[in-house]
Amino acid sequence: MTQADSGTGIAGLLQQGCDELGVKAICYCYDLDEPMRWGRRLKSTEHVIRNLAKRRQLFASSGQALSLWRRKMPFYRNMETVIEQLLSQQVCVWPQQSMPAPMVRHLQAQGVDGVMTVSVCCPVSPRLRGRFMLLVQCSEQLTELADQQGRVAACLARLQTQIALEFGRDIHPLVDCNVISPLAVYILSGIAQGQDREQVSSQLNLTLRGVDYHISVLKQVLGARNIAQLVHEAGKLQLV
Repeated sequence: MTQADSGTGIAGLLQQGCDELGVKAICYCYDLDEPMRWGRRLKSTEHVIRNLAKRRQLFASSGQALSLWRRKMPFYRNMETVIEQLLSQQVCVWPQQSMPAPMVRHLQAQGVDGVMTVSVCCPVSPRLRGRFMLLVQCSEQLTELADQQGRVAACLARLQTQIALEFGRDIHPLVDCNVISPLAVYILSGIAQGQDREQVSSQLNLTLRGVDYHISVLKQVLGARNIAQLVHEAGKLQLV
């Protein structure tokens, strides 16, 4: 499945969420449960923010909403406190007083008066989460959504289940966050299918030393002691 196919499919699911919750738009990313536990590339909030700006696998219910999300990313550098809350809390209502004034004006110019982020545990892997950003047109609607967190969470949990099952392997956050490389995933896939190191090396035109290096990195990232455990942990994370 191509990235365009994933984007179209996920946008359709997010639009269903908009219709059910009555919000202007929903932005989404498939994310790591606790990003700063996944190694040196994500060792601080600053690193997480910098990484988010580079991510390609970001989705929204409409092209306009996706463009709005990407345009406001440069403001995140001055919002470490809000980003920390977003990563640590299931529900985070973005306080306007904590947003840079240009960001507030930019949102309001697009008819957005409030933002709420809801993090939903992935049923496929508890170490992954779906982060949904709800864009609303008035503060009263934001209050109403905050008062109905159970209904909101149930709706988004259904969406997360569908996204994970249908698109999870194509938009994997460990790859998108550059914690592991696409090449490492190809190597892992070959090993999981029963190929030995020599076969993987020949198929990918790598030296055995190169294959061993990527396997070593994968073991370190996934906390595996041997190949069998590596494949098992990768399966739990939808990498294979």
